[in-house]
Amino acid sequence: FSNPLIITDNQSYTISDIYQEYGKQEWESTGKEQKRELINDFINRRLAVIESKELGFKNKPDIAKKLYDRKQLALINITYEELVAKPLISNELLSAAKNNILEERLLNHILISYNTARIQNPPDRTQDDALALAQNISNELNALDGEIKKTFIDYAIQYSEDPTVFQNEGQLDWITWGQTVPIFQNTAFQLNKGEFSQPTLTDFGYHIIYCENIRPSEYALLNNDELDNIVYAISRNTIANELKPAAAKYDSLQFVNYNVQYNNDILKMILETITDQINKNKISGQYKIDLIELFKEMPKMSAVVTFNNKVYGIKWFAEQLQMIPSGRHPQINDLGSLKKAFDIIILQYLAIKEGVKNNVHNAPLYKEQVNQIEQSLLYDQYLKWLVNNAPSPDSTDIVEYYEKNKDTKYLEGHKVSVREIKVLEQNIADSLFLELKYGANFNEVATQHSKTNPGNAGLIPPFIEGKYNHMGKAAFALQPGETSNVIENLDRTYSIIKVEEFIKPMHIPIDNVYNRIES
Repeated sequence: FSNPLIITDNQSYTISDIYQEYGKQEWESTGKEQKRELINDFINRRLAVIESKELGFKNKPDIAKKLYDRKQLALINITYEELVAKPLISNELLSAAKNNILEERLLNHILISYNTARIQNPPDRTQDDALALAQNISNELNALDGEIKKTFIDYAIQYSEDPTVFQNEGQLDWITWGQTVPIFQNTAFQLNKGEFSQPTLTDFGYHIIYCENIRPSEYALLNNDELDNIVYAISRNTIANELKPAAAKYDSLQFVNYNVQYNNDILKMILETITDQINKNKISGQYKIDLIELFKEMPKMSAVVTFNNKVYGIKWFAEQLQMIPSGRHPQINDLGSLKKAFDIIILQYLAIKEGVKNNVHNAPLYKEQVNQIEQSLLYDQYLKWLVNNAPSPDSTDIVEYYEKNKDTKYLEGHKVSVREIKVLEQNIADSLFLELKYGANFNEVATQHSKTNPGNAGLIPPFIEGKYNHMGKAAFALQPGETSNVIENLDRTYSIIKVEEFIKPMHIPIDNVYNRIES
């Protein structure tokens, strides 16, 4: 796996680079022909960048300006990463992640909760009583010789207060380091295969954890540099709650160290000009203003703010705004929002200075981001150049292409038709699941409770594999007439589905793909 898979222009790429681009799970779940397409796409993107450089696009003024601006924004982000986030991550956190990241564990758990724990409908039980019960269960499980999994499932169904236990029977699936709360994972990753833990306390209650199996994780194939980046990212997640206050403290110190002072009278004049322009635009039905042009057209205001023993005017703010994409320009409606917008511009400017002063621009993370920015920009530029220089095909060419490729490119896969009971809360979904389990009619339950098409008993238009995330995967794993367990959707709703039928593949009509073929 460490050997080169692809070499282009003396640059070597391994399977790890493929995983980084497309994801290991996505790669492993695709067929041979799809893998071939992914590799060709991987190669084509890199060849396009090489060709883009040879055509001189990198030196075009507009591309050079975009590249410079994006590099500056990246430097701002990495400066905060290096000077604010990194100091919060201890060597102990990094070491623990590096020691455990190469494995993943198939975990099961039993949750014994108590009256003040962070779960819905906590039991009427004190924390001491919960600990006593959890210890008894743990001792009994540790005394087992055979039929461990079956006994664990029985105990989980009988005792566990995890709301999902009726769907998963206590199994949490394969878990990698960084996926669960620190206390839980610290215990779980000390277990050997087949071992149970002593009760482990989290905000949800006491967990008895069973390690069913251990295998190498997807990170086991990464080289040292890639592994270090993953270890850092995972360790960073554990201090996520500390980042915002740490950044606010850092910003305050920057304002003190650079002695930032606003001229409030001039700020009021700027706000009046902005307000006048907003009112003028509203009359003509426009609700956005171009702050850059407005600032450039304002009368000379050379003393908006002073810092670092220098004076900065409104034209300077216009120049700084040019670096920020227009979609991220601030909305200003009062003095507070104006000052906040200017604060951000000043802090970004100071971050660039601090980044250079602290050698952040030579950090591996920054260099990696700059490389990605350059690759993406040059690839997009090359595609535009290709499109602009390609002759437009006539309709007969498009029809001929469609007929030639319709069985490979324009054949929709199997579709599935399902009915869905979709609700907003998990406890409702669990209750409805039990009703169905004990004989309730799916269509009647969907008509009464589903947020999806209740008038037609939750019926969804047929869809192909790969759509609807977890719900779509569940649908293609069932047979007609079968009902799923409770599914947690990405939008935090909950679904139970019933498969109606599978529909054979059909060609996509040419009218639906005409523009795509032309492109």
